[in-house]
Amino acid sequence: MLLTVAAPGLAPSAHAAATCDLYASPLGSDSGPGTISAPFRTVQELADALGPGQTGCLESGVYYGDVRIAQGGSPDARVTLASYPGQTATIAGRLQIIEGANYVTVTGLQLDGANPTVLPSPTIDSNHDTFSYDDVTNDHTGICFAIGSATWGWATGTLITHDQVHGCGQDVPGDNYQHGFYIGGATDTTIEWSMIYGNAARGIQLYPDAQHTTIDHNIISGNGEGILIGGEGGAASSYTNVYDNVISDATTRHDVESWWSPGNPIGVDNRVHDNCIWGGREGTIDSSSGGFTADENLTVNPRYTDRRVHDFEMSAASPCLVLVGDVQAAVEGTQPVVPEAAVALATRRTLLRMATRRRLRLAAEARSHRH
Repeated sequence: MLLTVAAPGLAPSAHAAATCDLYASPLGSDSGPGTISAPFRTVQELADALGPGQTGCLESGVYYGDVRIAQGGSPDARVTLASYPGQTATIAGRLQIIEGANYVTVTGLQLDGANPTVLPSPTIDSNHDTFSYDDVTNDHTGICFAIGSATWGWATGTLITHDQVHGCGQDVPGDNYQHGFYIGGATDTTIEWSMIYGNAARGIQLYPDAQHTTIDHNIISGNGEGILIGGEGGAASSYTNVYDNVISDATTRHDVESWWSPGNPIGVDNRVHDNCIWGGREGTIDSSSGGFTADENLTVNPRYTDRRVHDFEMSAASPCLVLVGDVQAAVEGTQPVVPEAAVALATRRTLLRMATRRRLRLAAEARSHRH
C-alpha cells in the first residue's frame, strides 16, 4: 500500500450491462406486469416484485415517492435496483432497506432523498447491501446515508463504492447532526473509491457504535468536518482503518477528530494512516480526545483543479495522486491522470521514511514495555 500507485477501480463502462428482469418507467402503470412493454410506474411496485437473483431496471426519468425495500436476496442471488442500461434514473424520495432485506444492490441511480419527514436517506438497517456508481444527495435538508441502528436494525457488511455523496444536511451553525454518512450501529462497513463533499456537518461520522469500518481511496473534501470517530451510551466505535484518502478543507472544524461522551469507554484500534490531509479550518487532525492513532499521513495540498466547482481532479504533480490514486476518474469513468515520475519517486521515498520511523518507534516502545 505504501509504495505503489493506487489503481482506480473500474469505470462504469467497464461493467457488464445489467440484465433486467423487471422494469419501471415514469409512463408505466402499477397494474401492469412490469415487463419491458408494460413496465411498472413506481419504484416501490418494482421493488416489491423483485425476488432473489433479479434485477429491476428504471428507465430514464424522475420517480417521486419514498421507497421501502423489504425483500432481499442471498449471497449468490442478490436483489438489484439499477438504471436501465445506458440511461440514468432518479429516485426523489426516501430510500430505506429495512431489517431482514439483506443482499440488496442499488447501482447507477441518482438518489435525491429529500423527504417531508426529514429522515435520513438512504437508510440501511440490513446486511450485505451495496451502493455503487450512485449520485446521492438530499438538497441540504438532512442526513444522507444512515447505516445501522441499535434500535431499527444493525447493519453488517455494507459496501459503498464509486459513489458521489454531496449536499447533505442543513447548514445550521452549531448543528452537528447533518452528515453525509452516519454510521450508527454497524460492523464491517466499507466506503471506498467515492467522492464525499459539501456536506454540512461530518462527511463521515462513526458514532456511537461503528465497528471494523474501512474507509479508503476517497476524496472527502469541503464538509463541515471530514471524519469523526466517537461513542456514547457505553458504545465506542473501534477497529477503524482509514487509509489512502484525501481528507481536506473542512469548513468548520478539523479534517479528522474524535469525541467520546464524558465517562464513556474510548474506542480502540482506530488508525488513520497514509492519507493526504489538508486545510481544515481548525486544523488537519485533532487527536486530543484519544481513541485513534494518526501516522504516516502527508500534510500537503492535493492540488485539485477547482474544488469550488467540485472538480477534484488532482494535478499530475500532486503527491496525493501518487498515494491515493485518481478517485474522480474512477468514479466518473474518465481517463486517470498519471503522476509525474519525479513526484512519484519523491513521495514513495517520503512514505518509506515515515514507515521506517514508525517501525523503529513501535519497536522501541515494545522493548520498553518488556523492561
